[in-house]
Amino acid sequence: MRKPATLLLVLFVVLVSACSSSDTSEMIEGKWKDTTTGVYVEYDENGQYRVDDPESEEPFEWGGYTFDGGTLTQSTASDSRVCPGTSATWTVVFSDDGDQADWTFVEDSCVPATRSQDLVLIRQSS
Repeated sequence: MRKPATLLLVLFVVLVSACSSSDTSEMIEGKWKDTTTGVYVEYDENGQYRVDDPESEEPFEWGGYTFDGGTLTQSTASDSRVCPGTSATWTVVFSDDGDQADWTFVEDSCVPATRSQDLVLIRQSS
């Protein structure tokens, strides 16, 4: 009798673990506005990002990104206008509704850079 109970307990733990782990990589996708600088950052589903100034028609920073388990790393393209060929990392925590992202600065290989700070971003409607 003890073996079936142990097996059921293990199965329950595995199922609860599988259901509680959520894929947060899609949460970063979309357009965000930095509340401090007013710039817009857009993340697409293909792992690319761009940073736009509302006063300019052209992006001033772009490249690739990874977002895994709350860690965001942006790798600036070699032809980007700001810090080409560098990377910056933040930890990101979303509000319950997913419309606010609090970024805590971790590191930046482009020093000094204005992106080397904590940020608060607000999701923009499509």
